[in-house]
Amino acid sequence: MSKIEKLSIMGVRSFGPRSPETIAFNTPLTLIVGYNGSGKTTIIECLKYATTGELPPNSKGGAFIHDPNLVGEKDVQAQVKVSFRSTVGESFVVTRNIQLLVKKTTRSQKTLEGSLLLRNNGERHVISTRVMELDKLVPEKLGVSPAVLDAVIFCHQDESLWPMSEPAALKKRFDEIFEAMKYTKVIDNLKSLRKRKGEELRELKLQEAQDKANKERADKVDKLLLQLTREIQDSRDKCNELLQQMDEESVRIKEKHEQANSFLKIVNDLQTKTEKLEYKRDAITELRSRITELSESDQALRDVLDEYERNEERAIRERDQKASQIRDLQKELKQSRDKHTAKAAEQGKHQSDKDKYERQLVIRSRMIQDAANRHEIRGYDGDLDDRQIQAFYDRIQKILNDKKRELERLQRENTAALDEKTAIITERESQKASRIRDRALAKQRMGSLGTEITKIQGELTSLDIDEGAEAMLRTDLKELEDAIEMAKSDEQEADLDNRIAQVKTEIDILESQAARLSRELVDCTRLASERAQLDLRKKQLTERKRDLEILRNTWDQKLSNIVGAGWQPETLEADFQTAIKQQNKVVAELRKKKDTTQQDLKQLEFKLSSSRDKKAKLSLEKDMCERAVVDAIKEAKEDPTEVESASIDQFMSTFEECEKYLSNLETELALFDHLKEYYKGAQEKLANKNKCSLCERDFSGQLDAKSKFLKKLNAFFSKDNKEQTIADYEEAKRLMSGLKAANSKYESYQRLSGDIPALTAEITSLGLHKDELVRRLEDQDLMFKEAEDKLQDMDSLSKNVLKISQTHKEIVDSERQIERSQQSASLQTRSAEEINDEQTTCAEQTRVAQGKLAKFTHERQRMKDQVTKLEFEKMDLNRKISEAVQQLERKKRLQESIRKYKDEQAQLREAIQAADTDLERLDPEIASARAALEDARQHSRAKEQKVAEERDGIATTVSELKMINGEIQDYLDRGGPSNLASNQRAIATLETTIANLENDIRELTVQINKMTKEIDNSDAKKRNISDNLTYRKNLREREALEREIEELESRNAQEDYDRLIQEARYLESRRGKLGADRERLMGSMSSKDEQFARLNDEYEIDLKGAKAKYKESHIKVETTKAAIEDLGRGTAALDHAIMQYHSLKMEEINRTVGELWQSTYQGTDIDTIQIRSDVETGTTASGAGKRTYNYRVSMVKGDTEMDMRGRCSAGQKVLASIIIRLALAESFGVNCGLIALDEPTTNLDSDNIRSLAESLHAIIKARQSQSNLQLIVITHDEEFLKHMQCSDFCDDFFRVKRDSRQNSIIVKESISRITE
Repeated sequence: MSKIEKLSIMGVRSFGPRSPETIAFNTPLTLIVGYNGSGKTTIIECLKYATTGELPPNSKGGAFIHDPNLVGEKDVQAQVKVSFRSTVGESFVVTRNIQLLVKKTTRSQKTLEGSLLLRNNGERHVISTRVMELDKLVPEKLGVSPAVLDAVIFCHQDESLWPMSEPAALKKRFDEIFEAMKYTKVIDNLKSLRKRKGEELRELKLQEAQDKANKERADKVDKLLLQLTREIQDSRDKCNELLQQMDEESVRIKEKHEQANSFLKIVNDLQTKTEKLEYKRDAITELRSRITELSESDQALRDVLDEYERNEERAIRERDQKASQIRDLQKELKQSRDKHTAKAAEQGKHQSDKDKYERQLVIRSRMIQDAANRHEIRGYDGDLDDRQIQAFYDRIQKILNDKKRELERLQRENTAALDEKTAIITERESQKASRIRDRALAKQRMGSLGTEITKIQGELTSLDIDEGAEAMLRTDLKELEDAIEMAKSDEQEADLDNRIAQVKTEIDILESQAARLSRELVDCTRLASERAQLDLRKKQLTERKRDLEILRNTWDQKLSNIVGAGWQPETLEADFQTAIKQQNKVVAELRKKKDTTQQDLKQLEFKLSSSRDKKAKLSLEKDMCERAVVDAIKEAKEDPTEVESASIDQFMSTFEECEKYLSNLETELALFDHLKEYYKGAQEKLANKNKCSLCERDFSGQLDAKSKFLKKLNAFFSKDNKEQTIADYEEAKRLMSGLKAANSKYESYQRLSGDIPALTAEITSLGLHKDELVRRLEDQDLMFKEAEDKLQDMDSLSKNVLKISQTHKEIVDSERQIERSQQSASLQTRSAEEINDEQTTCAEQTRVAQGKLAKFTHERQRMKDQVTKLEFEKMDLNRKISEAVQQLERKKRLQESIRKYKDEQAQLREAIQAADTDLERLDPEIASARAALEDARQHSRAKEQKVAEERDGIATTVSELKMINGEIQDYLDRGGPSNLASNQRAIATLETTIANLENDIRELTVQINKMTKEIDNSDAKKRNISDNLTYRKNLREREALEREIEELESRNAQEDYDRLIQEARYLESRRGKLGADRERLMGSMSSKDEQFARLNDEYEIDLKGAKAKYKESHIKVETTKAAIEDLGRGTAALDHAIMQYHSLKMEEINRTVGELWQSTYQGTDIDTIQIRSDVETGTTASGAGKRTYNYRVSMVKGDTEMDMRGRCSAGQKVLASIIIRLALAESFGVNCGLIALDEPTTNLDSDNIRSLAESLHAIIKARQSQSNLQLIVITHDEEFLKHMQCSDFCDDFFRVKRDSRQNSIIVKESISRITE
């Protein structure tokens, strides 16, 4: 149980900032007494601020803090400390600091860092210093919410009537006390969470459907990949077999080629040597045409050739030496030109400096002439030499120095004159300020004296006393003493103490009986909660049975079709799952059949597509072969008509014709030399014998025939004839090569012409098979769709099946719980109503007894009060007599003070008049002196400005001359003229050097060209000798080749070579067919590999882990469904618990309010009051129902209930507010038995004040056993405290009052000062 121990206040409101004031809080009662404005309420404000961090109402702008102006400071730091015990007994000290800073026009309030200190076994630990954390931690340690601290325990006097406020404000207060927003927020969060889970469930279902589709796709892809793997392996085995056969054919082909190559070597040697012989003949002919044949021997020609080479090497060396000299000269020429360029650039700079120097001389002369005219210096109008220029410079420098000295002298004189006039003004103003100060002090003193006189006169007026009044007071004192003696005698005769003791004994018996009934009621309340839960469970059981019946009626027909008629809820789920499994098997079998047919269709489509692609490929290849063969035929044809009508059917005839033509040309070329010798003999015979050597025809007399024959012979001997034949041979050979290359295309064309029709027939067969499979697949799709739709219908019922099973399980659970609750409730003997009736009877007896006790106590207290009152009146008369004597003496002293103050005022008036006379004299003198000072200042400034302007003009001229003289002298110091002349000489020297170098380079170039020409001429002679030697060598090599060719031709190797080549071609054609078959298989494998790779990529990217993902998605869907249902049940249970908690709390509060009102209120117009909470159910943005409570305070008279707000008096408002706060404190302050009442008697009449005091006394006495009960009563009404009989609970109280500095202080006094 928590409780507050001490409070320390410093710098808050009227509590001073120098030293803290401390108050200790006792149990069960702490009394704080003081006059209005003494600072009592500040204690409650400090307790509230320390525990919640909330400032009092209307304390903006630093009103809560002690005013800095009262202590003469710019800022004040306020501090509040509270020592308390937590609910677990820990000792804490919370410290709050706040500062008020006063500026010129504004005030700023600042909250400083505080602290929460834990004291444990002499050790101190600071838990937190942050303000936000303190606001949370302190209420938590006290075991009560901040709203209860604010509105119930430490309610401010200005807000104490909040139970009577308007409905909106009242609802806000009660919602904060009940912490409704926290629970409402929890319910809203649960509902929003359930909504989010619903949205998440929809997304998860979509994901589950997608994952299921992916799983099915993955299964299909797995099967297809397995089948493709088998097919690819079979094709690979066939390819390996064909590759082995091709290797065997390649071995046989290699053997044939090796045999043919042995003969080919002889043929190639013959061909090579023949070609070489032809080359040698051509070379000999060419050399003979361009050389001049020499008669010397080969050795002599070689010697001459060596000598030419030595001479040539020597000439080349000389030429290279001269070329090297040219390069050196060119390098030197380049360097000279670079230097010339640099010197030329330097020459431009020197020339520019010279031009600038000459311009500056002219400018200086012009500047001197202008300055002479401007400053009126004569003798410098014509041309100026250096002497005149220096003389002018010295003269103007002297003038400048004179002007500076003149300005300094003038400034000194003006400053001295101004200082004299300023001193006069200062002296007069000092006299004036002294008189003003004396006059002000005198007026201030006069004002103070007037205030004192007024104050003293007020005191004299208030002292309405004289010697006659004192005598009357002493007579009254004698009469009062006689009345006191009579009252004490009456009190002894009444004997009320014994009667009060008897009534107290009766009350104690009734209170023990009430305590026993309270404990029994607590047990009954606990069992009532169980009964309420039992009723709730029965209600829920009825609702669930009704829900089950509705579900049965709704889904009976569909479920009977699936699991059979007469199904039971307890076995429905198992039967339904069995039916689902059977239907899944049917769907799986149909899917398997459909997938098999679909797979067959895909394979057939793949074969059909491959066949079509193969046909298109073969057709394209056939067309290409046909075009290539036709192009070769067209190239071999010479007749344009034949070219246009060429077709592939002419290939063999064209090939044979070209082959025959090439053979004829070869024969012609081979016999050309023999025919040449024959025709040469025929020419000689024609020339010698005039006859034909073949037919022996005589050409005598036949000149034309002879001429034609001779022309024919000469044409054969012409060089063009053989070259034309060779060209025709080469052309025929090229055409034959093209036809041979086209031969393989022709063979492929023939082969493809036979393959394509067979492939067309296969495509037609596959198309028919495909149509059959498509029809079969459509039938299977229809059957599968029907089965799958049935399965989906069954799946759609799974939720309802689960709901039926779950509802049945809940019904069984509820029946078990009801049975257990009924067994537990059967042990209770009496109901809460019976106990309440007995409590009411006991309370009524207690109230009657307390009424008697109150009456006796009141009577005893009345007698004591009468005695006390008379004694107080006696004390008051004694005090008045003493005060009358003191006032008479004080009246005499005040009259004497007034006389002295008036004399001093007369003296001060005379001093003020003298000061006014002096001020009237000094003002004109000061004004005259100021005018003279200003005139002198303006005159001196004008003179100084004129001299300064003349000085500045001369200084500018001197500065300009100094600058231009510096530039001129700088040019001369650098040696400008000599540098220019030196650079010009260097440029002339470089130009001469460049001209000499260019002449030397030209001479060497002429010599090199001449030597090169001589070397070229010697090359021609050398070439002729070398060609003669080559010509003789070629003649010898030609003879050797002719002998070798004759030997090779005798072997006849060509026939054997052709036979072996033909056999090799046949084997190659067989290997080609095997290769074509293998290529077809490889193409099929490639397409299957591509399909496998595509399916594998699809599986890896999209379908990998599809089964696991589907399983995970399905689990998420089911768990989310269960979570949504759990959230719904949890929200409903929490809402019901909150509603029940609210109802119990309101019932408890109203019971306490009723008891307190009936025992306190003395009027007859209101039987009781109560707090009504009307429940309203609204709709939130999410569509869910939201329960809210609207509160009002009502009063009851008989059977009539009315709103109390607007219908009750001010006193009734105060009393009702206090009672409601007491009830709330009892209900919500279980861990913190603390409540503070600030001026509880406001607006109450005497009867209600007495009744309230007695009720508080009864409350304290009834709960005195509670260790942490702390009632803090703050009042100025000491009569109220007497009625409370405070001496029964405390021995002292605290008085708040003001000290001499008007700061609030707390003083502890004995309780006897109130009760006596």
